[in-house]
Amino acid sequence: MIRQKSAFAWFLAPALFLYLGFLILPMVASLPLSLFDWSGAGPIRDFLGLDNFAAALRDTAFLEAALHNVWLFVALFLFTNTVSLGLAHLLDRRYALRDVYRAIIFLPYVLSTIAIGFIWQLMLSPSIGILNPMLEAVGLGSLTQVWLGDPQFALWCVIAAFAWQWNALSTVIYLAGLQNVPKELREAAVSDGAGAWQVFRHVTVPALAPSFSTVNVLLVIVAFRAFEIAYVITGPIGAPDGATLLMGVDIYSNAFATSSAASSTTTSMSYAMAQGVLLSITLGILAFGLLSYFGRRERNAR
Repeated sequence: MIRQKSAFAWFLAPALFLYLGFLILPMVASLPLSLFDWSGAGPIRDFLGLDNFAAALRDTAFLEAALHNVWLFVALFLFTNTVSLGLAHLLDRRYALRDVYRAIIFLPYVLSTIAIGFIWQLMLSPSIGILNPMLEAVGLGSLTQVWLGDPQFALWCVIAAFAWQWNALSTVIYLAGLQNVPKELREAAVSDGAGAWQVFRHVTVPALAPSFSTVNVLLVIVAFRAFEIAYVITGPIGAPDGATLLMGVDIYSNAFATSSAASSTTTSMSYAMAQGVLLSITLGILAFGLLSYFGRRERNAR
């Protein structure tokens, strides 16, 4: 037994080393650095205390970006627990080409997030994109827009790109959960006279409690750490006019001086670190809250 545990530890060590070195250590180091005046290069200058955090909480651009992340989370939450769950339910059935459809659904998650950003940017382009020509081809030319140039639609276009990618993983997780639902429970419910909706509501959904926990906790992390797709589609300032700015993009822009959002009394890197610490704290609170809520649901479903 001791030898077996030692073997497990050696296999775990490389991943643990990378996790500690490239995630945990930078996160821990960013907290003290966020209390100083540091440009990201050169000597660390004056001690600012909590000034960077206060500036971040007063920064209208950062607060608006946080609101956009909230909208992203709400939209993905509704999409995931309706469309993704419905697709998983369809893919759980037996029919021809089922494996092909599963591969198509999972394809967006295999693609690079940078590639997905470019795909959606090109697709929504008013000059070379395919969305406007498709609308005109079906007689809906009046609906054509400069999608990424209109503040009314730009954020929803970015959300649609995130939903397209996230749908792949959430559908697969729900599909795995559905395949673990005992068929005997469904058959017993049907034999007792339950309809399809009653079987789904009272048998399938309670059995999917672990899948709901996994999907929705991952979802809050994805929604509030969103960066690559939004950065590729709308750039470092969340064009047009900050309408699509997300917290991750704003932090990156401040850290590498691609925007002027940082307060004049702070330097970009220390200010960005303070924003990152606030984001990490928010994520921790939300993830803990969701884990507690879905944990209770899992216990009640047993």
